[in-house]
Amino acid sequence: MICMNFKDVEPIQVREIKYEGKSLKVKGTTIRWLTHRGLGGEEYQHNHALRHFTIAPEGEVPVHSHKYTQIMYLLSGRALCTALSQDGKREEREIGPGDFIYNYSFEPHGMKNLSTTEPAVFLCCIDCVDDKENCVPTY
Repeated sequence: MICMNFKDVEPIQVREIKYEGKSLKVKGTTIRWLTHRGLGGEEYQHNHALRHFTIAPEGEVPVHSHKYTQIMYLLSGRALCTALSQDGKREEREIGPGDFIYNYSFEPHGMKNLSTTEPAVFLCCIDCVDDKENCVPTY
């Protein structure tokens, strides 16, 4: 068994993400990989990863997509979640503590902190695909 506090996991600043061949700037966002290869000295043996994100006031993760599905659960703050449908229609939803978002594989999506003073904090669970490299911290 591995038992830790999320504060024991080093936060990593997310500076950019790739989408449609472009590098997009990520504003004011950190990630802590709560499950990943090497945690506790063991090889990663799961089919999922749990990550802890903090988006600073007015921070943003721009619209992007990836092969894996994800579920995001907002712990604190208020955020605007954006998704683009296959026909390009933009859908936006404001979420608060206790709300969750499910993003399908390859569904373009993004999140922006709506506050000018408080962080938005959420957990994000992803499935590990193919060689599971998406479940290894790379930022």
